[in-house]
Amino acid sequence: MTGQLRVVLIGAGTRTRKVYGPWLSGLPPHQDQPVRPLAVVDTDVRAAREVAAALPDAAPARPQDLDRILKADRPDLVIVATPDASHRDYAEQALASGIATLVEKPLATTAEDAFALVHADAASPGRLLVGHNLRFTNLHREVHALLADGHIGSVTSADFHYTLSPSHTRSYYTRWHRRRAGSGGLEVTKASHHLDLLAWWLGAQPSAVTAELERRHYLSGTAGIPADADIHDSLNARIEYTSGATARYTLTPNAPTEGYTCTLTGTAGACTVRYDARSGPHTVHLHPVSGGGTRRQVAREDGTHAGADRRMLAALTHALHQPPGAPAQFATPAEAALAVATGTAMYDSSRQGRRLPVPQPHTLGEPR
Repeated sequence: MTGQLRVVLIGAGTRTRKVYGPWLSGLPPHQDQPVRPLAVVDTDVRAAREVAAALPDAAPARPQDLDRILKADRPDLVIVATPDASHRDYAEQALASGIATLVEKPLATTAEDAFALVHADAASPGRLLVGHNLRFTNLHREVHALLADGHIGSVTSADFHYTLSPSHTRSYYTRWHRRRAGSGGLEVTKASHHLDLLAWWLGAQPSAVTAELERRHYLSGTAGIPADADIHDSLNARIEYTSGATARYTLTPNAPTEGYTCTLTGTAGACTVRYDARSGPHTVHLHPVSGGGTRRQVAREDGTHAGADRRMLAALTHALHQPPGAPAQFATPAEAALAVATGTAMYDSSRQGRRLPVPQPHTLGEPR
């Protein structure tokens, strides 16, 4: 790898314009990061040109140009920031060329596609990273450290309740996310954030799900909701883990606040986390069994996703230099695939009206 991280960016949509474009442009707070954009690839040529025009030396390109670019330019990194259902094809193409690849969360929209990328990563000299950016939020890293240090003992249960504001919920119904075929539904495109956090905090793999998914508010053909929208807006699930822990997960739309409350109960106490997605501060309240307790505020950092994106991008170069098997800040492909598989199992459980196992990738736990 050269002194600069040479990057091909696939996708010229909102995520690129808010996060990856400013990073590749060297705009504050990214001005000290040695990155060099090579190309911006998108099916929408006009959008690719608009993004590329703001980047030094980047050329707009179409998906059919990608093979040529990968062979001729040999980038250090490919970033896949396209609509969720297309992640597999682009990531497989980059990994087959032996190039490190960062895929936006969710890794894919189906367990089959997610597991295929676990296999593609194992077979490639390149490295697959997954942008589960909430792992990088200062609050979530602090909670992970508290749990890992045993402040509440072994975690036995979790209650995670996420609330979506009306404007945020509606946005899912007016963009490409409104079709399950394109996004996997809120149980994948949105909940994978939270499902990954829970598994990371618990240090365990999801094994079974019982869920009920409903559509209570955003009905097709009403209040400007397109007739082809087919995703649910309310999620309620019980998730079982290999550690014996269980989690209750809910997602509620049309709430006055955006964020979540999560209470983790362990053998030596409990920890209540409150995440304010809009302004902050966040709070962490420890309740030890022995009595007493501490409550502290955690400032909401500036930037998208409460500062998580800035931290994630700053960690990229280090992650690409890490030897196989080294401790990773990023979610592994298998962990990201299990977040997808948990979401799809929630949908299947609700549809079938019964408890279902969470599918597992065959390469889970195998070394690279």
